[in-house]
Amino acid sequence: MTLSRTIAEELVRSIHKFSDRCALSDTQRQISYARLGQYVSDLNLRLHGHQVIGIFGAPGLAMSASAVACVIHGRPFVHLDPAMPQMVLHNILSELKVSLVITCEGLETGQLPRDCITIEAKALLAEAPAAHAPIFTEPVLPTDPIYLVATSGTTGRPKCIPVSQDAAFLSYEWRDTYTPYTPDTRVGIYVFAIWEMLRPLRKGASLWFPDAGTLFAPANLADFLIQNSVDEMLFTPSFYGTFLNALPADKATELPLSRVILNGEVVNDDLIAASLRKLPNAALWNLYSICETHDICISQLTSPTGDAPASVGIPMQHLRAVILDESEIPCPIGTSGQLYFEGPRMLGQGYVNRPEETRLRFREMTIEGREVRLYDTGDQAKQTEDGTLYIEGRIAHMLKLRGFSIQTRELTDTMRERLGFSSAAPWVAEVGERGQSLIFYFAADTAQAARNATKWGLEFGINRIPATLAAELREALPHYCIPSYLVQMDALPLHPVSGKADVRALPQITDTLRGGHSEDAVILAAARALACAPADIDPALSFHAQGGDSLMCVNLMLDLENTYGLPIDFDLAMNVPLHRIDQLLTQEADAASPVENFDRPGILLTGATGFLGGHVLAQAARGLPEDEIVYCLVRDKNRSARDRLDQVAKTFGVAHSRYVIVHGTLDAPYFGLARESYSELGQAVTKVVHCAAMVNLAIGRQEMLDWSARGMTTVLEFCRDAQADLRFTSSTAVFPDRGGPWPEGLTPVWEGCTGYGAAKIAAEDTIRASGISSAIVRLPSLYDLNTANQRDIYEIILAASFNAAHMPKGLAFPMVDVTAAAAFLLGDIATSEAPIYNLLPDQRITPQSPHTLETGDWLDAVELDAGIKKVISEFPDTMCADARFENAAARAAWKRISDKPFESISDSETLLTLRQKAYQGEPALTSKSDIVKARAASLAK
Repeated sequence: MTLSRTIAEELVRSIHKFSDRCALSDTQRQISYARLGQYVSDLNLRLHGHQVIGIFGAPGLAMSASAVACVIHGRPFVHLDPAMPQMVLHNILSELKVSLVITCEGLETGQLPRDCITIEAKALLAEAPAAHAPIFTEPVLPTDPIYLVATSGTTGRPKCIPVSQDAAFLSYEWRDTYTPYTPDTRVGIYVFAIWEMLRPLRKGASLWFPDAGTLFAPANLADFLIQNSVDEMLFTPSFYGTFLNALPADKATELPLSRVILNGEVVNDDLIAASLRKLPNAALWNLYSICETHDICISQLTSPTGDAPASVGIPMQHLRAVILDESEIPCPIGTSGQLYFEGPRMLGQGYVNRPEETRLRFREMTIEGREVRLYDTGDQAKQTEDGTLYIEGRIAHMLKLRGFSIQTRELTDTMRERLGFSSAAPWVAEVGERGQSLIFYFAADTAQAARNATKWGLEFGINRIPATLAAELREALPHYCIPSYLVQMDALPLHPVSGKADVRALPQITDTLRGGHSEDAVILAAARALACAPADIDPALSFHAQGGDSLMCVNLMLDLENTYGLPIDFDLAMNVPLHRIDQLLTQEADAASPVENFDRPGILLTGATGFLGGHVLAQAARGLPEDEIVYCLVRDKNRSARDRLDQVAKTFGVAHSRYVIVHGTLDAPYFGLARESYSELGQAVTKVVHCAAMVNLAIGRQEMLDWSARGMTTVLEFCRDAQADLRFTSSTAVFPDRGGPWPEGLTPVWEGCTGYGAAKIAAEDTIRASGISSAIVRLPSLYDLNTANQRDIYEIILAASFNAAHMPKGLAFPMVDVTAAAAFLLGDIATSEAPIYNLLPDQRITPQSPHTLETGDWLDAVELDAGIKKVISEFPDTMCADARFENAAARAAWKRISDKPFESISDSETLLTLRQKAYQGEPALTSKSDIVKARAASLAK
């Protein structure tokens, strides 16, 4: 599916329509739109055969012309900043497989690899104006990248962010309403050149590039703006503040600026007031944008906001703001929380070859009962009733000190009440033998420095925090938020490219005094297991995210159990953020587990907060007699058990009176309950529905088997003690994806069986040998017509296929309605013979498409997480899972449970209709009316 309108077409239209007007200008030359068209034409054949094009050089005329050429010819480009270290430049080229670089300035020896093909832009631009071949745009898909943004990161390995054609077009079109351009608009280009240079050229405006010596010298920049009658420019707030402070009043009156756009940092009242005072005729706009989502919202600032943060406006229609609290529950209107965005057309697929980074920032979450993909901005924000956003500062990349999170804005505001300074940069750094320390860097003018000296005895440069100031701060801040050092400076260093505070250029402290702190026990244990220094451990990440494998995790578990004196389950140690593990274990050690009343008859449900478990909870709450209840065994993990269960119940409309939480864990004796509570629960429960399972591709086979076995033993012991029957959710993964017919009976482990399948086979054997009245229900993938389970591999495959408009050839797989599976589990299916049910009909989900590709080509054409691609590559039968299953027992049981045909539990046509609409449509969710219409159409056929 190609785009009906593209940025490339708009650029070509400008080249033809405004051929005689100035397009680009720097301190050396100007070129018209006609000359720009000649350059675009000259590059046409030279770009063929290359996928991603590198453009090397500082923002300027040559770079802008080269970017225009790449966009028109359908070639994504990446800007290569000459200021980047050589290693970083080489890494970017390698990461993106760049084979052609357009050089816009001279190269130093070794800056680019020797085998890299180069084109000198300035040589082509120096050629005399001449007639050129007609310019045609190349067809592009909405998901094709228009360009990539590459950052050097802190390790030298680049983080490359693709921006899609669709997202860029929607962003440009949306912002035209707020900041329109005409052929008479003259735009000064700051360092955000990629986004800002293409936008005005679509409308025939001209771009004016100051060189670095002009841009970062306020007096020179003012002269440049005046001499060239520049009427719009974008700045970072930090740089704009520096520019205004250095701008004499008489020079300010000469500036022709009619529009100033601020972007990249939070805007404060001092800056708003200074801008309105010095440049009263320049409209001041506050733009909120992120590489991963492009532009988001914009608001005009007409006055200081008082104590409130400045508005950034209402998000564009293709993005929905989601603000979550620390428990990842949506915040009430007006309440601050962590800002996420949803919007399939605007959110990128993630970072190139960085699956772990992608997983951390582009998160699959369940919000108010919907499985959604959200981008974690790392910003703290709040939203008003009309949708207006207020950005309050950073949360992600907030400072971390010995496992504690420090909100820099909160710290800065508190320090401002006691110290005099104009700007500040809290930072955590290594200080000699003391280790990681919190340092407060700040810039103070002469008057402020004099007050600081009088009140606190502070000098210019490095100061240990005065004892009196530390004592005062302890009354307002947690102990870990009190700086160890104060560094008073004339001005904070600004990054030469971004214009933001350059924390890497802050002066180092070499104090060798030993600190008195002790590292967090979890951090120390993780460091020992990974054989690294505690300073190398990020408390915000899980053990697995930091390189821990299954064997290392065993060592971590033993270490933690020895330290805390509590049993540690593998999933928690491997996958929960380390700081959260400490919180959980400290809470469990220091406080008694919550105790609920288990005095009403009912059923016990494990996995209640999961995809299937939530539906079982909902159906049981509706179907059980009024005097019976659902006991839900839930362990505290990333969010409290109570919060997670209550959220699931709210999503499905289950009243609090219909369920009781059981705070416990599967792999601890008696579920980790006190014996009295365990006995009381056993007297109340008549049946157990065991839905909990570990499905984690990062977990080794043996670990998955061990975890499953521990949980199965605990559940069976409880069933025996309670004299309750068991309904166990097994999986069709106990058999190969092809072949059959596979029986409704026990099966041995087969060659090629996954760890997950082997764990289910072992559990089935254990249940059959126990003699407990039970039922084993083998399930394929499950779907919910209302909300896709975005963790399911076939939902992921469908999403990727519909988005790319290509289906893998021969795609076929079994899938069953989750509501049917829940009803079956709660039905009359358990006996002393422990029957096995293959709960899937004979038909398969077989998407039809005129555009099919072989699996290998399809993997190259679609955007998929690297881990998913690896699974499909290693288990190719996943794409053609057409195995046949005996299902006579399941059919007979279903007949006792429902009067609907057995085949109705898998409605392929309705599912595919709704998924195609959801994945190829707008961000808005599929409505219930759509579902009804799709079902009706299916039944009519």
